[in-house]
Amino acid sequence: MKMKRCLVTVLCLMVAHNILVAKELTLDDVFPTDRVLDVQITIDEKDWDTIRYQSRNFFEALQESRQYAPLDHPYTYVEASVSIDGVEFPQVGIRKKGFLGSQNSTRPSLKVKLNHVDKEGQIEGLTNLTFNNNQQDVSLISQFMGYGLFNAAGSPAPRCAYAKLTVNGQSLGVYTHVERIHRPLLKRAFGNDNGVLYESTAVDFNPDWAGGFEHKLGPDEVGRKKIQQLIDVLDSPDEGIELAIGELVDLDSFYTFWVVEGLLSFWDGYSGNRNNFFFYLNPETDKFHFIPWGADSLFERYSPIRDDRRDPASVKIQGLIAYRLYQLESGRQRYEQTLRNIIESHWDEAVLLAETERIEVLVEPFFNLGAGYRFAASLEERRQFIRQRRGEIIAEIVNGMPKWETRPADPAVMPSEEFDGFEPQANSIWSAAAEGDLKAVKEHLAQGVDINAKEDKLDITALSLAALYDHAEIVAFLVQKGADVNARGDDGGTALHAAAFLGQYEVAKLLVQKGADVNAKKEDGETPISSTMADWGTTEFVAQLLQIQVDREKVETGRAKVAELLSQQGAQTGFAGFAGNDIWTAAVSGDIEAVKQHLAKGMDVDAKNKDGATALHVAAFLGQYEVAELLIQKGANVNVSGDDGGTALHAAAFLGQYEFAKLLVQKGADVNARKNDGVTAMDVLKVDWGTTEFIARLLQIQVDREKVEAGRAQIVELLRQHGTK
Repeated sequence: MKMKRCLVTVLCLMVAHNILVAKELTLDDVFPTDRVLDVQITIDEKDWDTIRYQSRNFFEALQESRQYAPLDHPYTYVEASVSIDGVEFPQVGIRKKGFLGSQNSTRPSLKVKLNHVDKEGQIEGLTNLTFNNNQQDVSLISQFMGYGLFNAAGSPAPRCAYAKLTVNGQSLGVYTHVERIHRPLLKRAFGNDNGVLYESTAVDFNPDWAGGFEHKLGPDEVGRKKIQQLIDVLDSPDEGIELAIGELVDLDSFYTFWVVEGLLSFWDGYSGNRNNFFFYLNPETDKFHFIPWGADSLFERYSPIRDDRRDPASVKIQGLIAYRLYQLESGRQRYEQTLRNIIESHWDEAVLLAETERIEVLVEPFFNLGAGYRFAASLEERRQFIRQRRGEIIAEIVNGMPKWETRPADPAVMPSEEFDGFEPQANSIWSAAAEGDLKAVKEHLAQGVDINAKEDKLDITALSLAALYDHAEIVAFLVQKGADVNARGDDGGTALHAAAFLGQYEVAKLLVQKGADVNAKKEDGETPISSTMADWGTTEFVAQLLQIQVDREKVETGRAKVAELLSQQGAQTGFAGFAGNDIWTAAVSGDIEAVKQHLAKGMDVDAKNKDGATALHVAAFLGQYEVAELLIQKGANVNVSGDDGGTALHAAAFLGQYEFAKLLVQKGADVNARKNDGVTAMDVLKVDWGTTEFIARLLQIQVDREKVEAGRAQIVELLRQHGTK
C-alpha cells in the first residue's frame, strides 16, 4: 500500500513538472502588477564574473565618434538557463546592461535574450527581457509608477513588474522587469510595428548629429532622412517653426510625453537631459512619436548630475524640440493647457500614495534589514514629492508658464579615442606601481630612481599611486625601502588621501601603521577622512580619468571602514575645532553656564567659528534646547546664515531635532530659507539614512535611526503647517 502511494505521488509530481515546463507564459504572466516574479538564473561562475565586471566609462561612452554612429556597447552575451515562476528556459543568452548610472558588479542590470540559442524562444513575441537593478531608484516606484502614469495619460510606455532575481542560488534582491521597446509594444501602442524605431542615449537633434541615434528596426534610410529634416527645422529661425516641427513630430503626443516628463520631474529623460528616449516613425501618421526609457530617476525635484535648483519646477527644456517650442507663446500656452489637463485627470495624490503603500507591502518581504531601511526612507521622499507636486506647480503657473530662455548645451563628448586619460608615464616606476608590477618597481629602484620622486602629469609619488590603485604589496615594499608615507603631491595630498578616496581599507590601515598622518591637509584643507566623503559623481569621474574601474558598493563600504579607522586614530572631524574654552564648545556640550560666561565677557552671540557656524547652529545640530533658549533670549538671530548659507533650522532638521525646530519656527525662523546650493530645511529632511549615518559617524555622534526619522517626520508636518514651499 505504501509503495502504491509513493508511486502515485511520483507520478503526480512528474505530471505537474511536465505541465510546468510545457506551460507557455503570456505577457500578462511576466508583467503582473500584484506579485513579485521569481526569476532564477543558473550560469557558469566564470561567465557570471565576465558579466559582472564588464563596464564602460565616460571616455568610452561619450567619444566624439558617437556623433556619426552609435558606439558598440562593451557587454557580451553568455549562455545560461532561466526559470520564471517555475517555467524553464534552458538555453538563453544573458548580458549586462546599462549606460553609466546603473553600473554595479554585485547587482548588475541584466538583459535576457530568450532566442539567443533557441531561435524560437519568445513570450508572445517578446524575445528580450530587461531587469533593472534600481541603483538610482531605491524607492522602486520610479519605473513601475512612472511608466504607468505615461500610459494612463496616453503616452505609450513599457509595462513594468517586480522580480526577485536569484543567480546560482544567491539572491540579488528586487529588480524591476521592464518591457523591451520593440514590436509587441509598438503593436499595442500604435496598432502597427512596421515603422522605424530609434533609441537615443545622450544624443539630441543637433546639426551634424543625425548619425548618433541607434537604429532598432524598420527602414533606416527612411527614418534617417526624417531625422535630418527635423535637425534642419530645429536649426532654423522661429518663424513658422511650430508648424514645421509639427510636420515631422506628432505634436499632440509630444506635448503629452513632454508634460508627463515635467510633471514627474524626469531629470534624466529627453526634456531633462537629452537622454533615455526612443522615437518611432509611425507609418500611419508619417511622424515621430516619443517613448520614455530608463525611467529610474522620477519623483525627484532636483537632478543629482546638474545644478537645476533655480530652474522652473513645472517644465524641462533641455531637449531641443522642447526648448524651441517653449520659446513660443503658443508653445507655452499649449504646454500649460496640457499640464493642467493631465494634473486634473491623472494626478490624484490619494490614489498615488495608496499605490506606494500597496507596492511597499508587495516588495518589503524581499529586503534584508539594511536595504529595507533605505527603501523605506527613499519611498517616504517620493511620497513627499507626490504630496507637494500639485501645489508646487500650480503656484508656479498661476499667471502662466514661467519664461525660460537658457539654450541647452550641445551633446556631451569626451576626447578622442587616442586620449589616454591621466594614466602614469609608461614604463616608469609610477606605471609599475599603478599596475601592481612589483618586479618592475624593484627594477626601477635598482636603476637609481628616487623612491619619492613625483610623476610629471599626476604630481604624486609611486607610493600614492600604489595606494590609489589598491596594491598593498607594493605599498608595503616601498615603505620598507624608505618611501615617505607623508610625502605630498602638488595639491598637498598624501598616499593616505589617495587610499581614503577610493576606500582602499587594507592600504589605509598599512599606511597608518607605518606612521601616516591621519590629519594631513591638502592645499584646500581636505584631510584623509574628508576624502572618504567625496560625492559619487566626482569619484566616478576622477576614477575614469585615471582609467580605474570602480564599484560603488565596494568603494562606499571601504570608505566607511577607512573613516572608522581614521576616527579611531584621532582623525579630525567636523567638530575637531570644538576643543577648548569657547562658546561653540560649550554649545556642543550643552554647558549653559559656560555659554553665559562667554556672553558676559562680551562675546558676540552670532559670532562664527572657523567653520562658519554660530553657537546656535551647533546647538541646533545636537539638540541642545536650553542653550538655544538662552542664545535666542540674548539676541541670537534665528535666521543668521553660516558660511554655507545654512541656518539653525537646517541644522536641526538633519538629525530630526523636532523640539528645537519648533522653538526656532516659533521664534521666526524662515522655513523656506535656502543654503548657497539652494537646499531648504525640507530638502535636508530627505537625506537618506546611509548618508546621515556616515556623516554622524565621521562627527563621532551616536544616532538612533528610529528617533531621527521620527523627529524628521514631525518636522515635515511642522514645516508644512508653517507654509514651506
